[in-house]
Amino acid sequence: MARNATVIFYTLDMAGRTKKITPADEKKIVASVRAGVPVAVLAKTYGVTRPTIYRAVRSFHDKAKVSDTNTAPVSFTVNRDSLLAFDAFTGRLGLKSRADALRRVCCVPAGFLEPDPDLADALRDVARELSAIGRNVNQLVATKNYEVRRGERLKLSKSQQQVLSDLLDHIDRVSTQVREMEGKRASETVRRFVAGMKGAGDGAD
Repeated sequence: MARNATVIFYTLDMAGRTKKITPADEKKIVASVRAGVPVAVLAKTYGVTRPTIYRAVRSFHDKAKVSDTNTAPVSFTVNRDSLLAFDAFTGRLGLKSRADALRRVCCVPAGFLEPDPDLADALRDVARELSAIGRNVNQLVATKNYEVRRGERLKLSKSQQQVLSDLLDHIDRVSTQVREMEGKRASETVRRFVAGMKGAGDGAD
């Protein structure tokens, strides 16, 4: 016959879980997070856990009155080096705050990340050139393989040497073309991004 067992439940006073975050605290916490204060530091400052800090931030945004129903709060995490680089970049652009800069970043991709039709056409041209080079190389290799199977020595005739030289020149020209496209695309990308960042603000802080 099984014996009855007595189970005793103990309640533990978990540090950081008895304190409550007030609406005023939520506002200060959100401001601190936007200023770059680590969540771990805020948790220690307010005597709560990190999940509590995250909940406070969500609660603040949930309760915030949004005048435009087409807007929504955005939250994400990046490492400190990336954040410092972002601040330096936006500082050079003369943007007034990190929040303003981040809003602009969200607005810039509208049309910014769409494929460039001119670049797509240029890449198709390069693909056709590379395909032609590949066909010529295959023809030359097939010819030499046939000669070797017939017992002939592997040797390039003058005409074949010229073909190979022309192919190498063609490859070099295509390589130069690709580098120029890459440089032009990179410069245009930066120009469009900077222009978008400077013109995408909504005036809010």
